[in-house]
Amino acid sequence: MEWKISFDEVRYRLELALKPAEPPVLDEVLAAVEKNGRLHGPVDWVFSAWRLYVEYAAQEIAETFQLTEEERRTLLNFRDAVKTLLTEAQRQAREKLAALYKAVAEGNYRLEGGKLFAPDGTWMYATKNVMRVPIRRVSASARFPDVLKLPRQRLEMIQMGWRASDEGNERGRPFMATTQPWQVFAWAAARPGEIYIFPASVNLTRQGVSVTLSMVARSWRQQWRKEEAIGMVLTCLRQGELAPLLTMWLGDGKARWGRIGRFEIAVAAKEPWKIGRATGDYEAVVAKGHDVFMRLAEAAGPYGMLLDLLKCHKWNYIKEAVARKRSVDILREAVKNPRSEDPDRVLASMKFSLVSGNGGTLIAAYYANTAEEAVAAANALETLGMRPNVVKSNRKYIYVGLGDIKKNKQLREAAMRSLMEKMRSGTPREREIVRRIIERNPDFFQ
Repeated sequence: MEWKISFDEVRYRLELALKPAEPPVLDEVLAAVEKNGRLHGPVDWVFSAWRLYVEYAAQEIAETFQLTEEERRTLLNFRDAVKTLLTEAQRQAREKLAALYKAVAEGNYRLEGGKLFAPDGTWMYATKNVMRVPIRRVSASARFPDVLKLPRQRLEMIQMGWRASDEGNERGRPFMATTQPWQVFAWAAARPGEIYIFPASVNLTRQGVSVTLSMVARSWRQQWRKEEAIGMVLTCLRQGELAPLLTMWLGDGKARWGRIGRFEIAVAAKEPWKIGRATGDYEAVVAKGHDVFMRLAEAAGPYGMLLDLLKCHKWNYIKEAVARKRSVDILREAVKNPRSEDPDRVLASMKFSLVSGNGGTLIAAYYANTAEEAVAAANALETLGMRPNVVKSNRKYIYVGLGDIKKNKQLREAAMRSLMEKMRSGTPREREIVRRIIERNPDFFQ
């Protein structure tokens, strides 16, 4: 296999992994988790930080949720098992990293099949995108209590979203591998019962080492294929059930803090155009709007309490979006005497536009000459149960998305005529967008 990385890079990352560091304190550990979910740093610091977090999370869960004495003991046994595994893995990781660094520093190594070997047989994956040292023969089984106490149907809604994103399948059992310590508890709470746990590797990044912890839920059978779970999440979304979307977002969601005001739920996907509006080669917007974030927060229920205490950065993103004002609300505050237009007149004046992107979608827009006129149109649409948004350009325009179009008979019929006209006389690009809209919304023309 062709060697595609520099030895200077390998040496730099090994030096960073073995760099001495002050022991972590809980505040900095929680701050790191709240920033992007992960812990990076020298190997001794990272493993100590993980243990601090595990201790913190278990204690917070025990104090927040109504647990029996048996459930509390089960939770603390889970905590102790994970901390013991991390201690054993730390010792093995440090020894392996030291052996690999010595081999690289002395030029006494061997390359074979994307792996770098030290003279004593210690090895690491070392390819262009991956530098990883595996941890071997460190594992345990421990039970996680049912802290959420949800009805089976509600719990399955949460499980579905994890399966649609990060959760895998290990011989018919649900499987999770994560470098984010909050996910250990968030996923275990969705799959309570016996969990087989093993630290799989330490990963060498330019920010320092990260730890991959893997888990198999032995008390559960895997009931969905990945593609099936994704389809079910989208079906639930169309039906107004957002709990599966919440955990899909927790797994594969793209938390772009600079774009939070756009109120978009974007997730990673191999074929993004199949699940939403593609915004990149491997990213799709599956839902949009301030109300979506409000409904996500409502759908969380007791799971939201868990995410709060775990300091989950993606949950914080949802709460921040909920706290933000919509652009139409900001505009409404600037108008001294807001009024409403006649809803039928507003609907009759709306124009349909195809929004580009690899997936594409449809919006219905009302163009206004003044802020007062825009607010009046928005007020009229809200009386019809819609959630309008405002865009400022030379002329302000109020628009609603495909979800609201489908709910209103007058808009829906006008939209169908517009789409059919695009299919007959539109450009090839427009016809492709229409085809994808229909493909993703098979009930639109029923």
